[in-house]
Amino acid sequence: MPPFPLSRKLFWMKQGYAFIFQTRFGYSAVLYRESPFAVFRTFLPRQTLSGLMEALDASGGPFREGAHAHARTLSRSIVDYFKGLIPEMEWPPWSWLDLAGLTPLQRSVLRETAKIPYGKQRSYRDIACAIGRPRACRFVGSTLAKNPFPLLIPCHRVIRSDGTPGQFGGGTPLKQALLDLEARNPRCRA
Repeated sequence: MPPFPLSRKLFWMKQGYAFIFQTRFGYSAVLYRESPFAVFRTFLPRQTLSGLMEALDASGGPFREGAHAHARTLSRSIVDYFKGLIPEMEWPPWSWLDLAGLTPLQRSVLRETAKIPYGKQRSYRDIACAIGRPRACRFVGSTLAKNPFPLLIPCHRVIRSDGTPGQFGGGTPLKQALLDLEARNPRCRA
């Protein structure tokens, strides 16, 4: 799917590019650097292109419209995820993710979250215990609230200890829709 034109000057804190694409859940984007290729952030789908543009505007410093081959591959993989299909690439693509702005403890939360299998859930407490910090449930929650790579690092699979979905950057309805999508498509591996 071709990228959508950026209708106004947008900013990103690192010189980079935005690849905008459409999923069945709405408009999404990948922000990246070309050389060497690295993804700074992925965006959860927004219902409207203007909603996505507002989210991009809020992201900071200059970036241009882009169409790098890896960004296209990643976007196709995300589109496939929303169709309930098996992504064509390993998730998350660690070698493509820029984790430079994260502390070692935040990285450990994201790495542990990435281990949650498709269609399964873990609690914030489960993640805290797995990183060796059983009392750090709130830290896990705050780290996942700032997850720069939603879907690729499946923070939507982290739920409250009581089994309720809990909060999510894309809203609780989207979180529940993603959990339902995975429950209906158990053959997919993400």
